[in-house]
Amino acid sequence: PHRILRGGQSECADGEAPTVTSAIDDRIANSRYVGVIVDETTNITVEKMLITYLTLQQNGEPETVFIGNYAIPSGTAECITAKIKDVLSGRGVVMSRVVGLGSDGANAMVGRKNGVAQQLRQNDCPYIINIHCGAHRTALAARDASKAVREIDAYVTTVNNIYTFYKNSPIRTHRLNELQKEMEDHDLLSLKQPSATRWLSLERAVKGVRANWVALVLELEEEEAARDCPVAKGLRRQLQKFTFPALTHLLTDVLSVVNRMNLTFQKEDVNISSIQTADSVASPSRSQMLSQMLFSNLCSQYLAEITKSVKKRFPEEHLGIIADLDTVLNASRYPTADSALKTHGLEALERVCAHYGSPRGAAAPLVENDRMQRDFLPMKRVLAGSGNPSFRGSCRLLITSLGEMFPDFRALAEVALVIPVSSVAAEHGFSLQNNIKTATRSRLSEAKTQHLMTIASAAVSIDTFDFKQASTLFKSMRARRKV
Repeated sequence: PHRILRGGQSECADGEAPTVTSAIDDRIANSRYVGVIVDETTNITVEKMLITYLTLQQNGEPETVFIGNYAIPSGTAECITAKIKDVLSGRGVVMSRVVGLGSDGANAMVGRKNGVAQQLRQNDCPYIINIHCGAHRTALAARDASKAVREIDAYVTTVNNIYTFYKNSPIRTHRLNELQKEMEDHDLLSLKQPSATRWLSLERAVKGVRANWVALVLELEEEEAARDCPVAKGLRRQLQKFTFPALTHLLTDVLSVVNRMNLTFQKEDVNISSIQTADSVASPSRSQMLSQMLFSNLCSQYLAEITKSVKKRFPEEHLGIIADLDTVLNASRYPTADSALKTHGLEALERVCAHYGSPRGAAAPLVENDRMQRDFLPMKRVLAGSGNPSFRGSCRLLITSLGEMFPDFRALAEVALVIPVSSVAAEHGFSLQNNIKTATRSRLSEAKTQHLMTIASAAVSIDTFDFKQASTLFKSMRARRKV
């Protein structure tokens, strides 16, 4: 009976997954343009996998859907490009509809000569915009700044050594926890490890050390006196240096700003206007810290490196067309005076016309330049009269209500909504894969794993799920006795 039950559950998944896939394919067909999110990972059986999502829009509402998790023989740009084309072709997506590619910024993805984006642009997707995930960029900016300042790099090493010292000894950890409870002057925070691959981990590690600094010093002194432990002595000396608590407070303040930017790109409703917003939020915070705190040369150097790293990771030449689309379509950025409204965004519109209004190879332009330039001022006035909605609200209006009046701006809105500015969906997919294909379920096939991931990640409500189709598929898999 146990074996039959397991087989029945497996066949249920095989019947449900195609039904969910069919519903997703209908939504893909209803979106004139799509964006692609891809990333590489390795599963529990050490197979290289390519996880793939599509960004769509349905009546002005953007969404991200899981397409599949596929084994690939290598992580080269050629191999990834071929797999993307094969997968999209199998789902009925014409490559010219692809207008955005979101990735983690690996050289195989974003390389200017032979990267995946460049290969797609040259051969199949002439209007594709290549996006390096904003969450990855901010995390890399913080890492770059920490490595560039020798003292900060040494600080991170010390924090990591403290974590390792207690992680490897339950006795030390118990004594530290008892000291924390005796003090009762703050909420208990556990020690965290600063990881190069986990976003936000350094801030959590710094906050853990800051909350436990007194308890750490006392416990290390006890360890040193009772057992003459040289490691405890070295860590205690590092903690009691003036620069250590000073850098702890500095990093707490600075990393909170960087991590707010990072969290912006992890939201489900993130769009291209979020890049502009995140950058504008970060700059005043840095200026405020500089004006309110007395920094040593070291602190000033670190702040300068943070600013430099953020600007390096968000270069204007990479974000140009994204910023131009935001300027043209985002009514919340329009000036209120009519005289200023007339001239607002004219240069950005010229660049948008040059990108989307010019034929590229055999592909027809996405917009008609002359008509779009003629309709720009009336479109701005209509959106301004509608209450200057946000970027997302402006796109929704252009797609659902104003499309016949402004067809070119409707096309731009459909493009802008599906450009993926973050590859966080792929990170969620990695977690989903690892929760499904575990060490105890390592023999799950690629098809079975994909079916389970499709069901788990699908946003199909019970009201719209086609139970009849799923039950028909289930019954057709083999002859069954009628009960």
